[in-house]
Amino acid sequence: MVLQRSAGGNNAYLLGELSSHGWWYYFPLVYLMKEPLPALLVNGIAFLISLLGIFASFKLTAKRIWKNLTEYLTIHFVEFSMIVFVILYWASSITSPLNIGVRHIIPTLPFIYILSSGVLRRWFLARPRLITLTTQERFESLINEIFNIWVKTLILGFLVIWLVVETSLSAPNFLSYFNEFFGWRQNGFYYVTDSNFDWGQDLKRLQSWVKINLEPDEKIAVDYFGGGDVKYYLGDNAEPWWSSRGNPKDVGITWLAISANTLQGALAKPVEGFYKNPADEYRWLENPYGFADRAGTAIFIYKL
Repeated sequence: MVLQRSAGGNNAYLLGELSSHGWWYYFPLVYLMKEPLPALLVNGIAFLISLLGIFASFKLTAKRIWKNLTEYLTIHFVEFSMIVFVILYWASSITSPLNIGVRHIIPTLPFIYILSSGVLRRWFLARPRLITLTTQERFESLINEIFNIWVKTLILGFLVIWLVVETSLSAPNFLSYFNEFFGWRQNGFYYVTDSNFDWGQDLKRLQSWVKINLEPDEKIAVDYFGGGDVKYYLGDNAEPWWSSRGNPKDVGITWLAISANTLQGALAKPVEGFYKNPADEYRWLENPYGFADRAGTAIFIYKL
């Protein structure tokens, strides 16, 4: 079922473009956008340490490399299985045309963290063999060891504190979270949408906004992306809307709410071979990013 769903593809927005065939670089990019920077740095440090270890093995003879490999597979087979799973899963995701959210690579994240933690643990436990050294060398090694312990501890401690603070500041809008390089808590929709940013999670926040800002007999046109029922939450205040209906102001409605996923899909440039109906492009909306307010992070509200 997963393979069939992946093969079918889906309309997706990425960096101002709209496509149904996907991009091979979609998941690597979205991973770098959505993962917290402290987590990326931890994984990056672990990857670099592992890479240096692999390069160091090139100096060994073929016989020694084979011996080390067989020992590794014998002692660390579970770790090896995780690596294989991550590689195969990512390879499948990258080649899939279904580019609708970072959630599709979430099954690999626990294994990536486990592998990174194992590398960092070995990095922390690495110690010089002081017994076999001269007195001067032992003293220099001891100084280096203390220095390394402090540096490593400070780096890791800083990253953990950063992650805790960033998570607290991002609450409760975790679904629309992007790291600081890509819009952070509010503006990740400029880069990528769908379940990365907007999955209809802010309909009840729009309900609260309507209760506070609109009169009981005042209406708001709503172009909502999600599984919620607009009429159920907003009642007679809501008028379901879409681009081809034109400007709601023409029928006396001066407020408009559009989901981020819908808006970016309307404004995006279609890739070659992808047809988009001009009537769905909100061309009559004078300033698409000049919204007056937001419900949560993912529903934009306009005063027409």
